[in-house]
Amino acid sequence: MEAKLFDAACSGNLDALYDVVRESGAAVLLKLHLSGSVETPLHLASMFGQAEFVREYMRLCSISAHQLSQLNQDGCSPLHLASAGGHLEIVQYLLEFGKQKSVVEDLCMKTDIDGRTALHCAVVTGKIDVIDVLFVHCPQASKEVTLQQETVLHLAVKHHQHKALEFLIDQKLGLSVEDLLNVGDREGNTILHLATAKRQLQTVRYLVKQPNLNVNAQNSYGLRALDIMFVYAVNSNNWQMEEAIRLAGGHRSQMATTNVQAPLHHDPLNTSSGSSSLAEVDKNEKQEWLKEMRSGILVMASVFATLTFQVALAPPGGLWQDWGPNAVTSNGSAIPAYRPGQPILYGLDRFEFSLLMLINAQAFFASIATIIMSIRPFKVRSQSQAWRIMQIGALLTVTFITFEFVIIVHLIVKKLLKQPIYLVSFTIWSVVLGACLISFFRKSMMYLAGRDPFGRIASSVKGLKNSSSSQAIQNTESA
Repeated sequence: MEAKLFDAACSGNLDALYDVVRESGAAVLLKLHLSGSVETPLHLASMFGQAEFVREYMRLCSISAHQLSQLNQDGCSPLHLASAGGHLEIVQYLLEFGKQKSVVEDLCMKTDIDGRTALHCAVVTGKIDVIDVLFVHCPQASKEVTLQQETVLHLAVKHHQHKALEFLIDQKLGLSVEDLLNVGDREGNTILHLATAKRQLQTVRYLVKQPNLNVNAQNSYGLRALDIMFVYAVNSNNWQMEEAIRLAGGHRSQMATTNVQAPLHHDPLNTSSGSSSLAEVDKNEKQEWLKEMRSGILVMASVFATLTFQVALAPPGGLWQDWGPNAVTSNGSAIPAYRPGQPILYGLDRFEFSLLMLINAQAFFASIATIIMSIRPFKVRSQSQAWRIMQIGALLTVTFITFEFVIIVHLIVKKLLKQPIYLVSFTIWSVVLGACLISFFRKSMMYLAGRDPFGRIASSVKGLKNSSSSQAIQNTESA
Protein backbone atom coordinates (compact mmCIF):
# COMPACT_ATOMS: atom_id res chain seq x y z
CA MET A 1 0.00 0.00 0.00
CA GLU A 2 2.79 2.43 0.89
CA ALA A 3 4.61 1.55 -2.32
CA LYS A 4 1.45 2.29 -4.30
CA LEU A 5 1.11 5.63 -2.52
CA PHE A 6 4.73 6.59 -3.17
CA ASP A 7 4.42 5.70 -6.86
CA ALA A 8 1.28 7.79 -7.07
CA ALA A 9 3.10 10.75 -5.49
CA CYS A 10 5.92 10.56 -8.03
CA SER A 11 3.58 10.38 -11.02
CA GLY A 12 0.80 12.57 -9.62
CA ASN A 13 -1.76 9.76 -9.93
CA LEU A 14 -4.79 11.05 -8.04
CA ASP A 15 -6.85 7.92 -8.78
CA ALA A 16 -4.31 5.79 -6.94
CA LEU A 17 -4.44 8.22 -4.01
CA TYR A 18 -8.23 7.99 -3.87
CA ASP A 19 -8.07 4.18 -4.06
CA VAL A 20 -5.76 4.04 -1.03
CA VAL A 21 -8.06 6.35 0.92
CA ARG A 22 -11.13 4.27 0.01
CA GLU A 23 -9.43 1.01 0.98
CA SER A 24 -7.69 2.08 4.20
CA GLY A 25 -9.16 5.45 5.08
CA ALA A 26 -7.53 8.89 5.24
CA ALA A 27 -5.92 7.98 8.56
CA VAL A 28 -3.36 5.87 6.72
CA LEU A 29 -1.91 9.06 5.21
CA LEU A 30 -1.50 10.71 8.57
CA LYS A 31 -0.03 7.51 9.97
CA LEU A 32 2.98 7.87 7.68
CA HIS A 33 3.80 11.21 9.30
CA LEU A 34 3.04 10.14 12.86
CA SER A 35 5.17 7.00 12.54
CA GLY A 36 8.21 9.18 11.89
CA SER A 37 8.62 8.03 8.30
CA VAL A 38 11.62 9.79 6.85
CA GLU A 39 10.30 10.13 3.29
CA THR A 40 6.62 10.86 2.84
CA PRO A 41 4.46 11.10 -0.29
CA LEU A 42 4.39 14.86 0.27
CA HIS A 43 8.16 15.02 -0.12
CA LEU A 44 8.07 13.06 -3.37
CA ALA A 45 5.18 14.99 -4.85
CA SER A 46 6.89 18.29 -3.99
CA MET A 47 10.15 17.13 -5.52
CA PHE A 48 8.52 15.97 -8.78
CA GLY A 49 6.28 19.02 -9.08
CA GLN A 50 2.93 17.25 -8.70
CA ALA A 51 0.91 20.28 -7.55
CA GLU A 52 -2.55 18.68 -7.77
CA PHE A 53 -1.37 15.68 -5.78
CA VAL A 54 0.10 17.96 -3.09
CA ARG A 55 -3.18 19.83 -2.69
CA GLU A 56 -5.33 16.70 -2.53
CA TYR A 57 -2.90 14.89 -0.24
CA MET A 58 -2.81 17.76 2.26
CA ARG A 59 -6.60 18.12 2.12
CA LEU A 60 -7.22 14.42 2.78
CA CYS A 61 -4.44 14.09 5.34
CA SER A 62 -5.34 17.14 7.43
CA ILE A 63 -1.63 17.66 7.92
CA SER A 64 -0.39 19.86 10.76
CA ALA A 65 2.12 22.68 10.54
CA HIS A 66 4.75 20.56 12.30
CA GLN A 67 4.27 17.68 9.87
CA LEU A 68 4.50 20.08 6.93
CA SER A 69 8.09 20.93 7.89
CA GLN A 70 9.09 17.29 8.45
CA LEU A 71 12.55 16.51 7.05
CA ASN A 72 13.46 13.53 4.87
CA GLN A 73 16.68 11.50 5.03
CA ASP A 74 18.56 14.32 3.27
CA GLY A 75 17.31 16.85 5.78
CA CYS A 76 14.93 18.52 3.31
CA SER A 77 11.36 19.59 3.91
CA PRO A 78 8.74 19.61 1.11
CA LEU A 79 9.34 23.36 0.74
CA HIS A 80 13.07 22.77 0.25
CA LEU A 81 12.40 20.24 -2.49
CA ALA A 82 9.79 22.33 -4.28
CA SER A 83 12.01 25.43 -4.12
CA ALA A 84 15.06 23.62 -5.47
CA GLY A 85 12.99 22.20 -8.32
CA GLY A 86 11.46 25.55 -9.18
CA HIS A 87 7.89 24.29 -8.67
CA LEU A 88 6.32 27.68 -8.10
CA GLU A 89 2.73 26.50 -7.71
CA ILE A 90 3.65 24.08 -4.92
CA VAL A 91 5.81 26.67 -3.18
CA GLN A 92 2.95 29.17 -3.20
CA TYR A 93 0.50 26.59 -1.88
CA LEU A 94 2.79 25.49 0.95
CA LEU A 95 3.46 29.09 1.95
CA GLU A 96 -0.24 29.96 1.93
CA PHE A 97 -0.93 26.90 4.07
CA GLY A 98 1.81 27.99 6.47
CA LYS A 99 0.37 31.49 6.53
CA GLN A 100 -3.01 30.13 7.57
CA LYS A 101 -1.33 28.22 10.39
CA SER A 102 0.78 31.27 11.33
CA VAL A 103 3.97 29.29 10.80
CA VAL A 104 5.14 30.68 7.48
CA GLU A 105 8.27 32.16 9.05
CA ASP A 106 9.16 28.88 10.75
CA LEU A 107 8.57 27.11 7.46
CA CYS A 108 10.85 29.45 5.52
CA MET A 109 13.57 29.46 8.18
CA LYS A 110 13.70 25.65 8.47
CA THR A 111 17.17 24.43 7.53
CA ASP A 112 18.39 21.19 6.01
CA ILE A 113 21.46 19.20 7.07
CA ASP A 114 23.73 21.78 5.38
CA GLY A 115 22.04 24.67 7.14
CA ARG A 116 20.22 25.81 4.01
CA THR A 117 16.77 27.32 3.94
CA ALA A 118 14.30 27.01 1.08
CA LEU A 119 15.56 30.35 -0.23
CA HIS A 120 19.10 29.01 -0.31
CA CYS A 121 17.91 26.00 -2.34
CA ALA A 122 16.13 28.24 -4.85
CA VAL A 123 19.24 30.40 -5.24
CA VAL A 124 21.46 27.35 -5.81
CA THR A 125 19.31 26.27 -8.77
CA GLY A 126 18.64 29.82 -9.97
CA LYS A 127 14.84 29.70 -9.69
CA ILE A 128 14.16 33.44 -9.74
CA ASP A 129 10.36 33.23 -9.61
CA VAL A 130 10.59 31.05 -6.49
CA ILE A 131 13.16 33.41 -4.95
CA ASP A 132 10.72 36.27 -5.47
CA VAL A 133 7.85 34.45 -3.74
CA LEU A 134 9.99 33.35 -0.79
CA PHE A 135 11.26 36.89 -0.36
CA VAL A 136 7.73 38.28 -0.22
CA HIS A 137 6.67 35.83 2.50
CA CYS A 138 9.88 35.88 4.54
CA PRO A 139 12.40 38.62 3.65
CA GLN A 140 14.49 37.92 6.77
CA ALA A 141 15.50 34.55 5.28
CA SER A 142 17.91 36.43 3.01
CA LYS A 143 20.19 37.12 5.98
CA GLU A 144 20.45 33.49 7.05
CA VAL A 145 23.77 31.72 6.48
CA THR A 146 24.58 28.05 5.96
CA LEU A 147 26.82 25.90 8.13
CA GLN A 148 29.72 27.18 6.03
CA GLN A 149 28.68 30.77 6.86
CA GLU A 150 27.58 31.28 3.25
CA THR A 151 24.95 33.88 2.40
CA VAL A 152 22.51 33.73 -0.50
CA LEU A 153 25.01 35.77 -2.50
CA HIS A 154 27.80 33.28 -1.81
CA LEU A 155 25.60 30.46 -3.07
CA ALA A 156 24.61 32.37 -6.21
CA VAL A 157 28.26 32.96 -7.14
CA LYS A 158 29.35 29.50 -6.04
CA HIS A 159 26.83 27.80 -8.33
CA HIS A 160 27.24 30.19 -11.28
CA GLN A 161 23.76 31.69 -10.93
CA HIS A 162 24.55 35.17 -12.23
CA LYS A 163 20.96 36.13 -13.00
CA ALA A 164 19.89 35.14 -9.50
CA LEU A 165 22.74 37.23 -8.10
CA GLU A 166 21.63 40.28 -10.07
CA PHE A 167 18.02 39.73 -9.03
CA LEU A 168 18.96 39.54 -5.36
CA ILE A 169 21.17 42.62 -5.40
CA ASP A 170 19.11 44.86 -7.69
CA GLN A 171 15.55 44.03 -6.73
CA LYS A 172 15.32 42.24 -3.43
CA LEU A 173 18.04 42.97 -0.94
CA GLY A 174 17.55 46.73 -1.02
CA LEU A 175 19.28 48.51 1.84
CA SER A 176 20.56 45.25 3.30
CA VAL A 177 22.74 44.57 0.26
CA GLU A 178 25.60 46.53 1.84
CA ASP A 179 25.64 44.08 4.73
CA LEU A 180 25.80 41.01 2.48
CA LEU A 181 28.18 42.21 -0.25
CA ASN A 182 31.17 42.27 2.08
CA VAL A 183 30.25 39.36 4.35
CA GLY A 184 32.85 36.60 4.48
CA ASP A 185 32.17 32.90 4.75
CA ARG A 186 33.81 30.60 7.30
CA GLU A 187 37.23 31.41 5.86
CA GLY A 188 36.55 35.09 5.33
CA ASN A 189 36.02 34.97 1.56
CA THR A 190 33.57 37.50 0.17
CA ILE A 191 31.59 36.94 -3.02
CA LEU A 192 34.30 38.83 -4.93
CA HIS A 193 36.89 36.32 -3.69
CA LEU A 194 34.68 33.50 -4.94
CA ALA A 195 33.92 35.08 -8.31
CA THR A 196 37.62 35.72 -8.91
CA ALA A 197 38.65 32.20 -7.90
CA LYS A 198 36.02 30.68 -10.19
CA ARG A 199 37.02 32.91 -13.15
CA GLN A 200 33.57 34.49 -13.44
CA LEU A 201 34.46 37.57 -15.47
CA GLN A 202 30.85 38.71 -15.92
CA THR A 203 30.19 38.46 -12.20
CA VAL A 204 33.41 40.28 -11.29
CA ARG A 205 32.56 43.14 -13.64
CA TYR A 206 29.08 43.35 -12.16
CA LEU A 207 30.25 43.28 -8.54
CA VAL A 208 32.92 45.96 -8.85
CA LYS A 209 30.22 48.36 -10.06
CA GLN A 210 28.41 48.06 -6.72
CA PRO A 211 29.15 51.23 -4.73
CA ASN A 212 29.15 49.43 -1.38
CA LEU A 213 31.52 46.64 -2.37
CA ASN A 214 34.88 46.54 -0.59
CA VAL A 215 37.19 45.58 -3.45
CA ASN A 216 40.15 45.17 -1.10
CA ALA A 217 38.44 42.99 1.50
CA GLN A 218 40.78 40.36 2.94
CA ASN A 219 39.90 36.81 3.85
CA SER A 220 41.12 34.96 6.93
CA TYR A 221 44.53 34.45 5.30
CA GLY A 222 45.03 38.11 4.44
CA LEU A 223 44.39 37.59 0.73
CA ARG A 224 42.40 39.95 -1.46
CA ALA A 225 40.54 39.12 -4.65
CA LEU A 226 43.44 40.38 -6.76
CA ASP A 227 45.86 38.17 -4.82
CA ILE A 228 43.82 35.07 -5.61
CA MET A 229 43.77 35.92 -9.30
CA PHE A 230 47.54 36.39 -9.44
CA VAL A 231 48.45 33.28 -7.49
CA TYR A 232 46.15 30.92 -9.38
CA ALA A 233 46.12 32.49 -12.84
CA VAL A 234 45.46 30.00 -15.65
CA ASN A 235 42.72 31.45 -17.85
CA SER A 236 42.98 33.89 -20.72
CA ASN A 237 40.48 36.34 -19.19
CA ASN A 238 42.69 37.04 -16.15
CA TRP A 239 43.89 40.35 -17.53
CA GLN A 240 40.29 41.45 -18.03
CA MET A 241 39.42 40.59 -14.43
CA GLU A 242 42.56 42.32 -13.22
CA GLU A 243 41.66 45.44 -15.18
CA ALA A 244 38.11 45.48 -13.79
CA ILE A 245 39.30 45.08 -10.18
CA ARG A 246 42.09 47.65 -10.49
CA LEU A 247 39.77 50.23 -12.09
CA ALA A 248 37.51 49.81 -9.07
CA GLY A 249 40.44 50.62 -6.77
CA GLY A 250 41.62 47.10 -6.04
CA HIS A 251 45.24 46.24 -5.38
CA ARG A 252 47.25 43.40 -3.94
CA SER A 253 47.96 43.04 -0.25
CA GLN A 254 51.48 43.31 1.10
CA MET A 255 51.20 39.89 2.71
CA ALA A 256 50.35 38.16 -0.56
CA THR A 257 53.50 39.37 -2.27
CA THR A 258 55.63 37.50 0.26
CA ASN A 259 53.43 34.59 1.30
CA VAL A 260 51.11 32.70 -1.01
CA GLN A 261 51.06 29.40 0.79
CA ALA A 262 47.82 29.74 2.70
CA PRO A 263 44.80 27.65 1.71
CA LEU A 264 42.01 29.84 0.45
CA HIS A 265 38.55 28.39 0.70
CA HIS A 266 36.26 25.40 0.93
CA ASP A 267 35.33 23.73 -2.34
CA PRO A 268 32.52 25.70 -3.98
CA LEU A 269 31.71 22.74 -6.17
CA ASN A 270 31.12 20.35 -3.31
CA THR A 271 28.03 21.16 -1.30
CA SER A 272 28.81 18.63 1.42
CA SER A 273 32.42 19.61 2.04
CA GLY A 274 33.18 21.94 4.86
CA SER A 275 36.96 22.11 5.17
CA SER A 276 38.57 21.96 1.73
CA SER A 277 40.19 25.10 0.35
CA LEU A 278 39.95 27.39 -2.66
CA ALA A 279 43.32 25.98 -3.57
CA GLU A 280 41.63 22.61 -4.01
CA VAL A 281 38.88 24.26 -6.05
CA ASP A 282 41.44 25.95 -8.22
CA LYS A 283 43.31 22.69 -8.59
CA ASN A 284 40.13 20.95 -9.74
CA GLU A 285 39.35 23.73 -12.19
CA LYS A 286 42.88 23.59 -13.58
CA GLN A 287 42.58 19.85 -14.02
CA GLU A 288 39.30 20.28 -15.89
CA TRP A 289 40.79 23.01 -18.04
CA LEU A 290 43.90 20.93 -18.77
CA LYS A 291 41.69 17.96 -19.63
CA GLU A 292 39.73 20.02 -22.15
CA MET A 293 42.88 21.48 -23.69
CA ARG A 294 44.46 18.03 -23.80
CA SER A 295 41.45 16.71 -25.72
CA GLY A 296 41.63 19.64 -28.15
CA ILE A 297 45.35 19.17 -28.77
CA LEU A 298 44.82 15.43 -29.24
CA VAL A 299 42.20 16.09 -31.93
CA MET A 300 44.46 18.66 -33.63
CA ALA A 301 47.46 16.31 -33.57
CA SER A 302 45.35 13.46 -34.99
CA VAL A 303 44.12 15.64 -37.85
CA PHE A 304 47.64 16.88 -38.66
CA ALA A 305 49.03 13.35 -38.53
CA THR A 306 46.37 12.26 -41.02
CA LEU A 307 47.11 15.21 -43.33
CA THR A 308 50.87 14.69 -43.32
CA PHE A 309 50.45 10.96 -43.89
CA GLN A 310 48.22 11.75 -46.85
CA VAL A 311 50.84 14.11 -48.30
CA ALA A 312 53.40 11.30 -48.13
CA LEU A 313 51.05 8.86 -49.88
CA ALA A 314 49.79 11.33 -52.48
CA PRO A 315 52.34 14.15 -52.89
CA PRO A 316 51.24 17.37 -54.63
CA GLY A 317 51.47 17.18 -58.40
CA GLY A 318 50.64 13.49 -58.38
CA LEU A 319 52.64 10.41 -59.39
CA TRP A 320 53.74 9.09 -62.76
CA GLN A 321 51.43 6.30 -63.88
CA ASP A 322 53.63 4.77 -66.62
CA TRP A 323 57.21 4.38 -67.72
CA GLY A 324 58.89 7.40 -69.27
CA PRO A 325 60.90 7.38 -72.49
CA ASN A 326 64.39 5.96 -72.27
CA ALA A 327 67.26 8.35 -71.81
CA VAL A 328 70.83 7.46 -72.80
CA THR A 329 73.44 7.90 -70.09
CA SER A 330 77.10 8.82 -70.56
CA ASN A 331 78.17 5.20 -70.65
CA GLY A 332 75.65 4.41 -73.36
CA SER A 333 73.06 2.57 -71.20
CA ALA A 334 69.36 3.40 -71.52
CA ILE A 335 67.26 4.17 -68.44
CA PRO A 336 63.68 5.48 -68.30
CA ALA A 337 63.26 9.21 -67.59
CA TYR A 338 60.73 8.38 -64.87
CA ARG A 339 59.03 5.33 -63.40
CA PRO A 340 55.48 4.51 -62.25
CA GLY A 341 54.88 5.76 -58.69
CA GLN A 342 57.61 8.40 -58.84
CA PRO A 343 56.45 11.93 -57.78
CA ILE A 344 56.11 14.26 -60.75
CA LEU A 345 57.37 17.32 -58.85
CA TYR A 346 60.48 15.39 -57.80
CA GLY A 347 61.68 15.48 -61.38
CA LEU A 348 60.95 19.19 -61.72
CA ASP A 349 62.68 20.44 -58.55
CA ARG A 350 64.39 17.75 -56.52
CA PHE A 351 65.71 20.07 -53.79
CA GLU A 352 62.41 21.75 -52.95
CA PHE A 353 60.52 18.47 -53.15
CA SER A 354 63.02 16.82 -50.80
CA LEU A 355 62.69 19.80 -48.44
CA LEU A 356 58.92 19.42 -48.56
CA MET A 357 59.10 15.73 -47.67
CA LEU A 358 61.56 16.47 -44.86
CA ILE A 359 59.29 19.09 -43.28
CA ASN A 360 56.28 16.84 -43.84
CA ALA A 361 58.07 14.03 -41.99
CA GLN A 362 58.93 16.39 -39.12
CA ALA A 363 55.29 17.50 -38.88
CA PHE A 364 54.14 13.88 -38.90
CA PHE A 365 56.54 12.81 -36.15
CA ALA A 366 55.73 15.92 -34.07
CA SER A 367 52.03 15.02 -34.33
CA ILE A 368 52.71 11.44 -33.31
CA ALA A 369 54.84 12.62 -30.37
CA THR A 370 52.04 14.95 -29.26
CA ILE A 371 49.54 12.09 -29.42
CA ILE A 372 51.86 9.87 -27.38
CA MET A 373 52.32 12.60 -24.76
CA SER A 374 48.56 13.08 -24.48
CA ILE A 375 48.17 9.34 -23.80
CA ARG A 376 51.13 9.42 -21.38
CA PRO A 377 52.25 5.76 -21.49
CA PHE A 378 55.20 6.64 -19.25
CA LYS A 379 55.49 8.51 -15.97
CA VAL A 380 56.23 12.23 -16.02
CA ARG A 381 57.37 14.41 -13.15
CA SER A 382 54.11 16.35 -12.98
CA GLN A 383 50.95 17.07 -14.90
CA SER A 384 52.22 20.58 -15.64
CA GLN A 385 55.35 19.11 -17.20
CA ALA A 386 53.30 16.82 -19.43
CA TRP A 387 51.14 19.76 -20.45
CA ARG A 388 54.20 21.86 -21.30
CA ILE A 389 55.63 19.07 -23.48
CA MET A 390 52.29 18.73 -25.26
CA GLN A 391 52.34 22.47 -25.94
CA ILE A 392 55.80 22.18 -27.47
CA GLY A 393 54.68 19.31 -29.69
CA ALA A 394 51.57 21.17 -30.81
CA LEU A 395 53.52 24.33 -31.59
CA LEU A 396 56.14 22.39 -33.57
CA THR A 397 53.42 20.64 -35.53
CA VAL A 398 51.68 23.90 -36.41
CA THR A 399 55.01 25.46 -37.44
CA PHE A 400 55.97 22.56 -39.70
CA ILE A 401 52.50 22.44 -41.25
CA THR A 402 52.71 26.18 -42.00
CA PHE A 403 56.06 25.93 -43.77
CA GLU A 404 54.89 22.84 -45.58
CA PHE A 405 51.93 24.80 -46.93
CA VAL A 406 54.24 27.58 -48.16
CA ILE A 407 56.54 25.12 -49.95
CA ILE A 408 53.62 23.31 -51.60
CA VAL A 409 52.21 26.59 -52.88
CA HIS A 410 55.64 27.61 -54.14
CA LEU A 411 56.12 24.29 -55.92
CA ILE A 412 52.79 24.61 -57.68
CA VAL A 413 53.03 28.35 -58.45
CA LYS A 414 56.70 29.12 -58.89
CA LYS A 415 56.31 32.85 -59.35
CA LEU A 416 54.29 33.37 -56.18
CA LEU A 417 57.21 34.08 -53.85
CA LYS A 418 58.51 36.65 -56.31
CA GLN A 419 55.43 38.79 -55.72
CA PRO A 420 56.36 41.69 -53.35
CA ILE A 421 53.16 41.51 -51.29
CA TYR A 422 53.51 37.78 -50.72
CA LEU A 423 57.22 38.06 -49.98
CA VAL A 424 56.81 40.90 -47.45
CA SER A 425 53.88 39.27 -45.66
CA PHE A 426 55.71 35.93 -45.52
CA THR A 427 58.84 37.60 -44.12
CA ILE A 428 56.92 39.51 -41.44
CA TRP A 429 54.96 36.42 -40.44
CA SER A 430 58.16 34.35 -40.26
CA VAL A 431 59.84 36.92 -37.98
CA VAL A 432 56.83 37.06 -35.65
CA LEU A 433 56.52 33.28 -35.54
CA GLY A 434 60.24 32.92 -34.93
CA ALA A 435 60.15 35.37 -32.03
CA CYS A 436 57.19 33.54 -30.49
CA LEU A 437 58.94 30.19 -30.89
CA ILE A 438 62.16 31.43 -29.32
CA SER A 439 60.33 32.98 -26.35
CA PHE A 440 58.13 29.93 -25.84
CA PHE A 441 60.98 27.42 -26.04
CA ARG A 442 63.16 29.48 -23.72
CA LYS A 443 60.46 29.60 -21.04
CA SER A 444 59.59 25.95 -21.60
CA MET A 445 63.17 24.83 -21.19
CA MET A 446 63.49 26.93 -18.03
CA TYR A 447 60.34 25.35 -16.63
CA LEU A 448 61.35 21.79 -17.52
CA ALA A 449 64.75 22.45 -15.96
CA GLY A 450 63.02 23.42 -12.72
CA ARG A 451 63.32 27.20 -13.05
CA ASP A 452 59.93 28.89 -13.03
CA PRO A 453 60.12 31.83 -15.50
CA PHE A 454 56.91 33.33 -14.17
CA GLY A 455 57.68 33.05 -10.46
CA ARG A 456 54.17 31.85 -9.68
CA ILE A 457 53.94 28.18 -10.52
CA ALA A 458 56.45 27.04 -7.92
CA SER A 459 54.83 29.18 -5.24
CA SER A 460 51.40 27.77 -5.98
CA VAL A 461 52.65 24.20 -5.99
CA LYS A 462 54.60 24.80 -2.79
CA GLY A 463 51.50 26.23 -1.16
CA LEU A 464 49.45 23.22 -2.19
CA LYS A 465 52.11 20.86 -0.88
CA ASN A 466 52.34 22.71 2.44
CA SER A 467 48.56 22.67 2.76
CA SER A 468 48.49 18.93 2.08
CA SER A 469 51.32 18.32 4.57
CA SER A 470 49.52 20.31 7.27
CA GLN A 471 46.36 18.33 6.68
CA ALA A 472 48.29 15.06 6.90
CA ILE A 473 49.85 16.13 10.21
CA GLN A 474 46.44 17.05 11.60
CA ASN A 475 45.03 13.69 10.53
CA THR A 476 47.95 11.89 12.18
CA GLU A 477 47.51 13.80 15.43
CA SER A 478 43.77 13.15 15.50
CA ALA A 479 44.41 9.45 14.90
